[in-house]
Amino acid sequence: QKFITNKEEFDTLQKIVLHEVNAGVAQVRNSATEALLWLKRGLKFLKGFLTEVKNGEKNIQTAL
Repeated sequence: QKFITNKEEFDTLQKIVLHEVNAGVAQVRNSATEALLWLKRGLKFLKGFLTEVKNGEKNIQTAL
């Protein structure tokens, strides 16, 4: 959504984050920076789960 507001200025994630940091809104709820942080956390969790499955864990609850 942030990209759509200014496609030329926000052509990379880094530019979006730097813009929000400079504007003082990076830590505001529902900011693009916050969304990126939650995406990173979700991907890290998924990687850990898939690593457990790859290593032979048969029980999904244990892998989670």
